[in-house]
This record gives sequence, structure tokens and C-alpha cells, in this order.
Amino acid sequence: MLPGTISPEGTREGDAAEAPLKPAARRLRPIYFGLLTSLFVGLLLQAHRIPESVLYRRCDSQIPWITDGTRLVDRTLPGLGAAEPPVDRLALLARAKEEAGRRNRLILWYCMRGPDSPMYRGTLLDQYMKVSIFTDPAVVDLVQAKFVPLRMACDEKLSAATGLRRLEFVEPGFIILTPEGRILHQLDRIRTFNADWVRSALVAVLKQAGACNAPSGESADELIRGGDDDLAFGRATPDQKALILRRAGRFEEVLRLPCSPLHRGIALLGLQRFDEARPELERDGSAEALYHLAAIDAWTGRDPQARWKELVGRHPETPWAWRAASELVKGRDTLRDGPVAHHFDDFFLVPPKGAPASTRLPGTHPLETARRAVAYLLRAQRENGAWNDSRYSYYPSVKIQPNVFVAVTALAALALREWRELDPGRIDDAVSRAKRYLLDESHLNPGQNEECYAQAYRLLLLAPEKDTARMNEIVPRLLALQDKEGFFSHEYPNPFTTAAVVHCLHLARQAGAKVPDSFFQRARGALLKTRGEGGPQAYTAAGPPSSEKNSAGRIAPCELALYECGAGSLGQVAGGLDAYWRHLAQLETIRLFDFHSDEELAGFFFFHAVFHSCEAARALTDPALRKEHLARFRAQVMSIPEWDGSFLDSHELGKSYGTAMALLVLHRTR
Repeated sequence: MLPGTISPEGTREGDAAEAPLKPAARRLRPIYFGLLTSLFVGLLLQAHRIPESVLYRRCDSQIPWITDGTRLVDRTLPGLGAAEPPVDRLALLARAKEEAGRRNRLILWYCMRGPDSPMYRGTLLDQYMKVSIFTDPAVVDLVQAKFVPLRMACDEKLSAATGLRRLEFVEPGFIILTPEGRILHQLDRIRTFNADWVRSALVAVLKQAGACNAPSGESADELIRGGDDDLAFGRATPDQKALILRRAGRFEEVLRLPCSPLHRGIALLGLQRFDEARPELERDGSAEALYHLAAIDAWTGRDPQARWKELVGRHPETPWAWRAASELVKGRDTLRDGPVAHHFDDFFLVPPKGAPASTRLPGTHPLETARRAVAYLLRAQRENGAWNDSRYSYYPSVKIQPNVFVAVTALAALALREWRELDPGRIDDAVSRAKRYLLDESHLNPGQNEECYAQAYRLLLLAPEKDTARMNEIVPRLLALQDKEGFFSHEYPNPFTTAAVVHCLHLARQAGAKVPDSFFQRARGALLKTRGEGGPQAYTAAGPPSSEKNSAGRIAPCELALYECGAGSLGQVAGGLDAYWRHLAQLETIRLFDFHSDEELAGFFFFHAVFHSCEAARALTDPALRKEHLARFRAQVMSIPEWDGSFLDSHELGKSYGTAMALLVLHRTR
């Protein structure tokens, strides 16, 4: 082992590895000794490289949690669930209160699972928290200096004692309590992960705490560790000032200081001046610099794997290597496990002023909201032209991933093209690369689930260009997926998928593609079969019509599809939209859950419902009625951007999907 590194068993080795070199050092000239040492260290790293999975497990190992021992499992994977050991969480809370009272500190309760939570893949979000937040040195220092850290799920007894309610608290999140147990602040629905942002939010809560926020020392270093940046600044060195300023998102001010290349590089990264940031970070060469260089690669479409591996090999003892290891290890869904791989770890945030309740940041102007969303999509595109950050891949197997990636890429390319005015050069290049990816048939997996969306959304992209040649190649492949009763399946035959495909084929036909009348006739018969009186639609082709609430997100799209198939009326489309607005509150409540949360309502249907219902509103011919509905869609979307400019519903579907859908709605409601 290298001196001072940690073995796979977790023990710390001594300095025995240095001893054989000392006699040689006395005999060799310094330059030759340096070369020999570098070669020897390289050989040692190769011979004793700590497995990436071991390093990954060290994430979130530095905070002394009082914990209930809960280990979340991916509930989509059979056989992984296990009965939890009995634990008295009220007793754990009492223990935290006692310690908080004795030490005069606030309690930081990290709740990774809300009361009776319907979340299926909460383990993904918990992993992102462990990697991005709880392995960040700044957050670790702050928690150790100022809080009693408590990590536990919320059960029925805790729910009764604290007032946390099902669907009202959306994990992961924090509940910050006084030593007496009074809730001082709640921060949940965390979907954008940035350690400086979280640190600033926690510091803002501490400033409300009075006696529980005594300075953690006198030196600038001690004050910074405890979040007392204002007190530290006057006695800080230039590098310490740079650290304080960049954590506050004051990146331009960092660049005016005579500080190290590390701080300059990270500030330039925060400003998205990537080409300037790279040489600064390369000159620094530290583990932290390597981590941020890999992040630049990830956010500029390059493959960061080489940087992650270099970091893990050279600096395995550092938290930065542990975080890098998460980007190299693959999960059960065969995808990289880390948050950067799926664009959830953001490096460009300006931390909040005050204590926010979530990572949602409502927009103030549609054009600016669109500009931020476009910037997100441009950063998130991969080198091969795809947007493939989605982890919607579990049913029935990972074989559906290619079709999901194609569908999302088509939506993202369409959204960017509709907002071309915001950045013509970059958008033209992004769309061109996306089209090369989309028109390469090897990227599809025919015969697997989600193929109908991959094919239909490719048509949606091609229709405005009136590219009849390519559309006429895709249409037969899509029509071949229609079953004998007229339904389409994403996983099972159903009316909402059928309605989405009908609309895409209708637009393709209007653009000149050849779509036979027989297709629309079969689809019409299918949708009428599952339609209830007044418009409610069944969830599956085999089921009875659902309640209005349960089918609120699919009524208007299905009514539009029936109208496009020659049945129904625009009055029925308008009636479906009225049902959508009546139940919007329930739809928004479950938006961030990744599975069925309120009977048939599920987060992963949210943007599907928003976009296709908005398409129904656009079909209305009454100008006043159409304008009214479109204004409501615009207001709805403007209320839910994330702090980083992205949009999402289920974290499993990913940010690129949600952002593309939101941009499409914003453009259609201008």
C-alpha cells in the first residue's frame, strides 16, 4: 500500500513502503531519484489499486450520523426487498434531542424516505445525496461543527409526532429541529444536487437559530468550517476569501483575487467559461481540480471516464476519488451510478439567499425561463448527439434503454430547434448531431418496450421539416406496432400511448407522409372501447374506464386523438381540458414521485400529460378559449423549474426529458 492510504479492509497502512527507497536516495542524484520514485509509485498504484466499488462505499462516511440503519432498496428489482429490523425511531429522536440540548446545537434530520412513501427508486436519490452532498468537504465540516446529524426514515409514529404527512414531504429532504424538537425548517423535494447550495441553505437556517449558532472557533479556517463566512472574511487569506466567495456563487469576484489556480478554475467553471477553466485546473493538478476537470468533460459532451479513473488511481484517499468512483461503478440497471453521469450534480448554481423549502425556482419571465432550460439541454447533450441521462430502464429489462434514449433525444432536438433564436449556432450544431444519432437505426432496439415512442417522436421531429422520405421509412415500422384491436403499447396496450401515437402520425400525415385511413379507423375503435361516459379513459386496454381524477391527464389527449381519427368533437376536447384543470393539484402533488402515488396517478406520467394535453388545447378553434387554456399551461410550467434551469417529473425519466417537454409547452404557449 502507499503511505497513508486506506486498504480495501479499511485499515490505515504505515510508512513501511518508504524504507527500501532511503538507501537508494542517498546514492542517486535528485533528478534520477524523482523519476524512479514516480515509476515506483505508479507501479504501486497499479498493484494495489483500491477497487472502485470499495471507494464508492466510502461516500458519506465522515458524518457521525445517529441512524436507524435503514438501507433503501430499488423496489423495481425483484428479490431485493427485505424486512427491516425493528427500530424505535422516537427513541433515536429523543437521543438526538438530548445531545442537541447538551451541546446547544440544532438537529439536522436527513430523511431519505418519507412516511408511507410510494417512491420506487428512492435509492437513486439517496445515492446522489451521499455522493454530492454528504461527501463534500464543505458540508461535512459544517455538519460536524454545527449540527447533531440524524439519519432515519419517517414511520407512522414519527409522522404523528412531527406532523410529516404522506405526499406532503417528498424525499430526500431535511427537517431541522431545535433541541426541544420544534421544527425550525423543512427542505425537501431535492432534485438538483449542489453542495454549496445546500451549505448556504443550512447556514441560512443557522442564522435563525440564535444561541444554537455560536461561532465554531476564532481562526478564519475554524470560522469557515462552521459556516461563519462573514466573520472569517476580514481575517482570511486570499485563498480563503476565494473559497468563501466561490461557495457563495460570487465567481467574478474570485477572479479579481490573487488566488490559486484551483479557485480560479472552479470559479470559471461556475461561469461556464469551460475553455478558460481547463488550463487553470490542469495547472493545479490536485484531486479537487481533477474532479472538476471531469465535471467539465461531462457538461461539455465529452466522456469523463478517463479523468474519473485518473482521479481514483492517483488520489484514492480523498473524498473526491470516492465521488469519482460512483461515476465508474455501474448499478443494477447497467448504468453509471453517479449523479454527474445523469446530470443531477450541478456546478453552476448561485446559492440561495435565505432558506429555501425545495430546489424548485419558479420562473419570472417565459423567455428567460426558456433561455435557462435551453442552456441546460445544450450542456447535457452527449458527444454522440444523444440525451441519454434517463434511468427509465427496469421493465422488463435494460433492453428498453436504447428506445428510451431515442425518444428523449428526439424531444430534446425538437425543443431546441423550436427555440433556435436563443442560440442559433450552438443549437444548429446540437440538432445536427442529434439527427445523426436518431437516424442511425442501430440506436433502436426493435421489438422492445418503448419502441412506439421512439418511432413516434422521431416523426414529431421530422414533420415540421416535411421530410417525407424519412417519415415514409418510419411510418410502416410504427404502424406494425399497432395490435389487432387498434392499440399501441409502451409496456402494455393502453389508450394514452395510442393517443400519443395517433397525434404524431396525424402531424406526419399533414406534413406529407403516407398514413393509411385504416390505421385511424382501428385506433378510433380502440379509443372508443376504453372511453367512459363524458370522456374518462381506462388505464389499460383490458380495464374499465377510470374515474375522472385518475384519467385527468389522458382525457384531453384521447379526445384529440378521436377527433383526429374522425370521431368526437372539439367540444369534447375542451371538456377533457376542463377535467385536467380540475385535478391539476393532484397531478402536481405526485409529480416528483417515480411511481403510482395516488391510485393511478404517477409522476412518470406528468409531463406526458402536460405536453399532450397542451397539444389538445392548441387544436381548439375558438381563439379566446384556446388563448385561455394556453395561458394556463404557460403559468403551470413557469411555476416548476428547478434551480438549475431544468424541469423534471420522475427522477428516473431524467432531467433532459422533463426539460424538453417543458420547452415544447413554453414554445406552444408563447
